Amino acid sequence: LNAQSRAMLMAKLDRSGIASSVVGSLGVTAAALNGAVPAPAIPMPINPAVLPAQMVAMAPEPIGTPSECLLLKNMFDPTTEMDPEFDLDIRDDVHEECSKYGRVKHIHVDKNSCGYVYLRFESIEAASRAQQAMHKRWFARRLISAIFLQPYEYDAKFKGA
Repeated sequence: LNAQSRAMLMAKLDRSGIASSVVGSLGVTAAALNGAVPAPAIPMPINPAVLPAQMVAMAPEPIGTPSECLLLKNMFDPTTEMDPEFDLDIRDDVHEECSKYGRVKHIHVDKNSCGYVYLRFESIEAASRAQQAMHKRWFARRLISAIFLQPYEYDAKFKGA
């Protein structure tokens, strides 16, 4: 992939609208985003001395000790929310997305926080998959942080959850 095709792919996958500004800065037209074939890229000379000896894709390190409990941070800014029940929409969106990684047993959106959403999964494996997928991901133009909570911390906050 060259920079232009990578930017087009990012724009197609991005739901926040941020990547579209990157695509525009690369001179990609709206027609190109709608399936038109972009002009061929001009090959750039590459100095092999600056390339790494081996490029290996590595999974991000988990934040905290893995458990079935997750805290998503920076999901919203309560000072900008107008709908008094905005938390229900966020809860539904997060539940739908995180259910892709395993069964969500409990979810809570803390309306009076800096965008905190608490999740408890059925298993550590499901929570780990969700943490890897959600950490450093964009949601509503906000960069999410996904950290593990220990069950005793979660239980102290949500009795019986």
